[in-house]
Amino acid sequence: MVRAISVAFLLLVAMAAQALAIPRYSARYGQDCNLCHHDPTGGGKRSAYAAQYLVPAEMSVVQWTDDDHIERLDGQVTSGLSVGTDVRTLYHMSEDNSEQNGFFQMQADFYALFEVDPKFSIYLDQGQSQTREVFALGYVLPTSGHVKVGRFAPAYGWRFADHTLYTREALGFAPPANTDVGIGAGLYPGRAALEVSVTNGARGSGLDDDHRRAATARAMMRQSVGKLGLAVGGSYHYNKSNIRLDRMAGPFGYLQFGPVTWVAEADWHRLDLPGASGADQLVVSQELTYALRRGVDLRATLDFHDPDIDETSGARSRYGIGIDSLVYPFLGIQAMVHVDSFEGGSLVNEDSERIRGSMLFHFFY
Repeated sequence: MVRAISVAFLLLVAMAAQALAIPRYSARYGQDCNLCHHDPTGGGKRSAYAAQYLVPAEMSVVQWTDDDHIERLDGQVTSGLSVGTDVRTLYHMSEDNSEQNGFFQMQADFYALFEVDPKFSIYLDQGQSQTREVFALGYVLPTSGHVKVGRFAPAYGWRFADHTLYTREALGFAPPANTDVGIGAGLYPGRAALEVSVTNGARGSGLDDDHRRAATARAMMRQSVGKLGLAVGGSYHYNKSNIRLDRMAGPFGYLQFGPVTWVAEADWHRLDLPGASGADQLVVSQELTYALRRGVDLRATLDFHDPDIDETSGARSRYGIGIDSLVYPFLGIQAMVHVDSFEGGSLVNEDSERIRGSMLFHFFY
């Protein structure tokens, strides 16, 4: 226990950071994800505006404004080709789980964007562990709307960069099984956003395993009331195959006031299998941050998962505290301490408490 407390203290006093492509930046600026990312639903390659202006001039601890530095952040190879990358390396520390002590290559993605026309592009995101997104994107719909065709992550809830959050991990949206092949579309009238997709329903697989399709939809409305920024939205996913019926739905949103940002998502999930009665699950993820100064945030997280809300089958919770700092316009370091708590039951085998520390190094371009 003393060792765990020491680890926690060292992590909390360290200067740390989180990756970009996380919802709290969208909340702070009151903008859609496509302000900073080529993918209008968020994540992946950053836009030239984000990489060369927003991050170096307004967001990182070390400010870059001179032309020599900014030119180094330019990923434009030719007039129609630009590249980018995300590399995340994680170090785990745990006093009672020695197999989790060590380094883990969390992400290694290379991005290539071919812009054949101001409205049309081809996007490639090649990651490790066979994680891949590749799609054609066209801004051909009203209200700056788009259509994309190919392999992509369906727009559901918040696309948290931290895929260990329960709403990513427990719902199956963590890599490599987070992408599917199909067609998606988005409309952005005023302060609203509506995104839908029809896919194979075989996430993580290159081939469809039946003749049925999955449908995913996400809608959100942003608003400002004085100095308070807020957003409320909802998501729905339906996937019926030959062997299972997978359904999930739930609200998500944020509150933003001064240096405080709260981002949350709650989901109902039910998976029915042949010969087995499905259970109604509840999955919740929340993140609360306080901006200590430019590029440095105090971050707290809360996750909860009840695998069967109708039965006393156990539950698990995770509490996190740490510091996020975007040190340079290309480097972030995040330090977190997590406490895992378990309520034992028929579906939750553990009933103890664990303290774990982690440090994440994130290089991006």
